[in-house]
Amino acid sequence: MSRVLEFEGIRNFRHFGEYDARDGAKVRSGLYRSGHFHNATPADQQKLKALNISVVADLRRPRERDNEPSNWGEGLRVLQSDIAGHKEPPHLRFIREGDVSLDGVQGWMRSTYRRLPNEQGNQEVFAAGLRELATHGADEGFVVHCAAGKDRTGLFCALTLSLAGVPFDVIVDDYVMTNQAVDYDALVPVVQKRLHETYDRMIPEPALRTFLGVEGDYLHEAFDEIGSAEAYVSGVLGLSDAEIAAVRENLIAR
Repeated sequence: MSRVLEFEGIRNFRHFGEYDARDGAKVRSGLYRSGHFHNATPADQQKLKALNISVVADLRRPRERDNEPSNWGEGLRVLQSDIAGHKEPPHLRFIREGDVSLDGVQGWMRSTYRRLPNEQGNQEVFAAGLRELATHGADEGFVVHCAAGKDRTGLFCALTLSLAGVPFDVIVDDYVMTNQAVDYDALVPVVQKRLHETYDRMIPEPALRTFLGVEGDYLHEAFDEIGSAEAYVSGVLGLSDAEIAAVRENLIAR
C-alpha cells in the first residue's frame, strides 16, 4: 500500500506511521507529513477532514506563513514559532545570492542539515510537536509540515520515528520517499521559471532537482550534528525523561 496520499493542491502528503518499531511493536497510524497547505482546494479540505486531523505542527517561519497562508478548516490546534521574525528564510536567500551550481547546491544542503537542528524556531516546534504526541489520541490525526515537507519536516519525522524505535535505515527510506512522492518532472520547470522571473537567476535543472529533492546523506549530516535522538530531545529540546517515555508509549499502536 502506498504511503503517499494524492491531493489536488498539496504536495508530498504521506503518512509516516505504521512502521515496525522495537520489540515487535508497531508505530501507530494517524501520523502525517506534508508540504504547505496554501493551495489546498475545497476537495482537499474535505479529504483532510476525513483524516480527523486535529493538530498541525507548522515549521515554517513567519514570513513563509505570511507569503503562503495555510488553507485549513476550523478547529485545529496549530503549533508554530515566531522566533525567526520576518527575516528572509535561508533557502530564499540562497536562491537569491548563493552558488547555484550542482556542487554549490549540494554543499549548501549539507550545511543546511547541520543548521536545522540548531535553529531556535525549529527547536520550539519540534518540542511542542513531541509533547503533543505524548498525549495525542490515537483516533486523532497529527500532521507536521514546512514549505516542501522534506527538510525541517523530515528531521522532525526522523526524530519521532527514532524515539519509537524504528531502525535508522527505515527512517532514511521514509525520508527519501519525497523523491517518489513529488512529480519533479512537472515541478522543476515551473519552479525554474518562477525563480528566473523573481530573482533573474536561471538555475540548471540538475542543481534545481537537488535543491528540491533529498539525499540520505543529508539526514546523516543532521544526526552527526545532534548525536542520538534521545540526547537531542532531552539536552536541546528540554523534554524530561518522563515526557520522552510518554512520547514513546503513545507512538506505539495498541
